[in-house]
Amino acid sequence: MSSFVHRTAALAALATRDALAARSVELLPRPSGDARGALERAIAWLCRTHDVTDRRGSSKGFSLVRGWLPAYPETTGYVIGTLIAYAERSGQEGYAERAREMGDWEVEVQQGDGGVIEGTVGPEPRPSIVFNTGMVLHGWIDLIEAGERRFEGPARRAARFLTDKIGGSGTWAPAVEYAGMPHTYNSRVAWAMLRWAEYSGEADVSRAALRHLDWVLSMQRANGWFESCIFRPGTLPSTHAIAYTLRGLLESYALVGGDHYLQAVRRTSEALVRKLETTASLPANFDAEWVVRSEHACLTGTVQLGGVWLRLHEVDGDARHLNAGLKAIDQVVARQERTRWTDISGAIAGSFPIWGRYAPLQYPNWATKFLADALMLREESVARLR
Repeated sequence: MSSFVHRTAALAALATRDALAARSVELLPRPSGDARGALERAIAWLCRTHDVTDRRGSSKGFSLVRGWLPAYPETTGYVIGTLIAYAERSGQEGYAERAREMGDWEVEVQQGDGGVIEGTVGPEPRPSIVFNTGMVLHGWIDLIEAGERRFEGPARRAARFLTDKIGGSGTWAPAVEYAGMPHTYNSRVAWAMLRWAEYSGEADVSRAALRHLDWVLSMQRANGWFESCIFRPGTLPSTHAIAYTLRGLLESYALVGGDHYLQAVRRTSEALVRKLETTASLPANFDAEWVVRSEHACLTGTVQLGGVWLRLHEVDGDARHLNAGLKAIDQVVARQERTRWTDISGAIAGSFPIWGRYAPLQYPNWATKFLADALMLREESVARLR
C-alpha cells in the first residue's frame, strides 16, 4: 500500500481526534462487542505479520504512517507460543510450522553473547538487552516443550546471558537494560529463567531468577504500586508494564510457589479491579495513589490484565477476578478491527483512541498476540465452569 494511503489514514485519525476534543466527547465509552470469530481474526493477522517479512520473523506491526514495520525479535519470541497453542487447539499443523520458522529465524539473529538485540532488525548493530532475550527464551522453551529439541542450544545460551549478567542486587547492569534502568516487568524474564531451570536442572539460573523476583517485591508499596514499573525514566507506569510485572510474578508462583509472589499480584490487582469496576474502560496510566493520569486506554495492557485475572482465578477461585478478566477482554474485543483492509483486519491498536500515547497510530503485533492468548484463556475458563 502506498505511503500516500498511509498518510491519508493517519491524517484522518488525527482529524477525528481533534474533532472529538473540540466537542468534549468522552474518550473512554463503555464498549460492547461480539467475541465470535475474534480469535480466528487475531491469529490470521498474526500470520500476516509473518508473511509480510517473507516469513522471517514477525513484523513489529502496522503503522498508519509508515506501513508494515520490520521484523521484531522480542515480540516474535512470544508470538511463537501463541501459534503453538493455537495449532494444538485447532489441529492445524501450519501454525506450528510458522512457529518453528520463527524460532529458526531467532537463532539466526541471536547475538554472539547469547542475548537478543534491542529493537527491530536493521543494518545498524544493536546491543543485547535483558527483556528481549527473556522473551525469545520463552519462545524457544515453547518450541522445546512441543518436541523441538534443536532449540536447546540457543535457549541455554540465552539463559546463560541472563544469569551471568545479573548483579547481586537482583538487577541487571544499565548496559543490558532498556533505557539503562532496572524494570519490575523483568519479572517476565525471571519466569522464562525459571522455566529453563525447571527443564535443564541449572540451579544457578533459578537462583538468579529468584533474586530478581525478590527485588521486584521490594519495589512494591503497600497499596500495590510498583516503583520502576516504567519503560523510561520520568514516565508513569502503563497498564502494559504493570501487566508484565504481575504475569511474571504469578507464573513464577505457579512454578516454584511462594505465597509472597501471589499476594503481590493480588495487592495490585485489587487496586486495578476496583478501577475497572468504576470506570467505563481501564485508563492507561495512574500515579502512585492510583489516580487516573490519562485520557486513553492502553488496549495492550487491558487485555494482558484480563489474562492475568483469568489465571489468578484459576489459582484462587475468586469470582471477582474471573469477572474482571472477562470484562477487560471484552473491552478489547470490541476494539478489534473488522474491516476489509487486510493490513489491519483482525488487529488491535496499541491505544484507544488510536492516537493515545501508547504506540500511537500503530497496530503492534504484541497487542494482537495478547488478545489471542486471552481469548484462549477465556475459552478454558468458561469450559471449567460448565
